[in-house]
Amino acid sequence: MHILAVTSYYYPEVKYGGPPMTIHALNRGLLHLGHQVEVVTVHSQQRKLNESANYDGVSVRYLPWVGWDTRHFPLWLAPLAGAVRRADVVHCYGLYNLLCPWAFHFARKTQRPCLLEPEGMFKPQLRNVAVKRLYHRVFTQRMLRQSACVIATALAEADTMKEFVPAEKLVVRPNGIDLEAFKNLPSGAGFRERFHLASQEKIVLFLGRISPVKNLDMLVQAFGMAQLTGWRLLLAGPVLEPDYALKLERLIRSLQLKHPVIMTGPVYGQDKLEALAAADLVVLPSFSESFGNAAAEAIAAGVPVLVTDGCGIAPIVHGRAGLAVRCETAALAAGLRRLCDPAERASLVARRPEVLPELSWEKPMAQMDQIYRRLARRPS
Repeated sequence: MHILAVTSYYYPEVKYGGPPMTIHALNRGLLHLGHQVEVVTVHSQQRKLNESANYDGVSVRYLPWVGWDTRHFPLWLAPLAGAVRRADVVHCYGLYNLLCPWAFHFARKTQRPCLLEPEGMFKPQLRNVAVKRLYHRVFTQRMLRQSACVIATALAEADTMKEFVPAEKLVVRPNGIDLEAFKNLPSGAGFRERFHLASQEKIVLFLGRISPVKNLDMLVQAFGMAQLTGWRLLLAGPVLEPDYALKLERLIRSLQLKHPVIMTGPVYGQDKLEALAAADLVVLPSFSESFGNAAAEAIAAGVPVLVTDGCGIAPIVHGRAGLAVRCETAALAAGLRRLCDPAERASLVARRPEVLPELSWEKPMAQMDQIYRRLARRPS
C-alpha cells in the first residue's frame, strides 16, 4: 500500500519537538510492515528547496514556499497533486497550514481516502486565536467533513473534537516511543560538568521547545515557590520565539533564580540521553500537549515525571510513573515538592514497569495498519 503523509514539518527538523520525530517513527514502522511511504512537506530554513530526499527509506518531497515564521505558503503544488494521485491513503498532520487543505482538495478530486490528525491544535489557544478560528471556519470544518478518519492521540484530545466529528470517524491512537533507545543510557557526568553542576545537586529537567504553549514561566514561578534546597531547574530546548525567551530570562532575574535556573539550549541525540541520565525529575508543564513525548521518554529512561493535566499522557503517568497536576502555579509547586521527597517519589513511580508496554509503538502501529487497510478497501 502507498501511504502519503502531508505535514508542515518533518524529520530531521527536530527543533519543532515531538511531532517530526513521531511522524518519522510511524513512517519507519509502516515501511517495516511492507508499505510504501512518501512525505510532502516544506523546509523551514530553505524556502526555495524544491527537491526530494530520503531518510531511513522514507521518500520526502520538499516544496518551495513564501511566508514567515511557521506560516508557509507553498509556491508549487504539482508535486503534492502527483503524490496524492500515487497514494492509496493520504494522512494529513496538523492544522494552521495550507498544505493539508490542498492535500484534501486533491484527494477529493482523485477520490483518495484522507485522514486528519490535528496534533493537539484543534482548540485555538494562546496566540492568534482569532486567526485560528478563521482557519477553522475556512478549512478545518471542510477537512473534518471530507475526512475518512480523524485521529486523536489521547482521550482528552478526542473530547475536544467529539462535538464536531461523528463517533464512527473519531479514533484514539496514542503515540509511541522507541523503548530500546532508553535502555542503556550513557553517564550523566558529562552533562553535569558542562553546566557546572555539583555531584550532590539534584536536577529538575524540562525537555522541549522554549515556547509559550510549554508554560515555562509558570514552571519557573512554581520552582521558586517550592523552595527546593539543593535542586536546580534546567530548561533544555531550542528557542524558536526569542521574545518569549527574553521574557523568561527577565522572570528568572526578578525572582532571583539566576543561579538555580539554567537555560541550556537544545539537546538532541546523545546529549539528550546524557541529560536524562543526569536528571532526577522531568517536568512537562504545558498548557496543552496532544500526547507528551518528552514525558514518555523520561519514563522509559527511568526518570520520574511531573505533568500538567493538559498533557495527553497525564492519565498514563498519574500515580504510576509520576504525578499529574492542575495547570496552576501552586499545584505545580506542590507536585515538585512531592516528587522531590524520596519517600513520596518512590510511592508515585512504583508502577512504572506496567506503564512501559503502553508507551511502545507496537499497538499504535498495528492500529494504524488496520485503519489504512480498511480505508483503502472502502469505496470512495
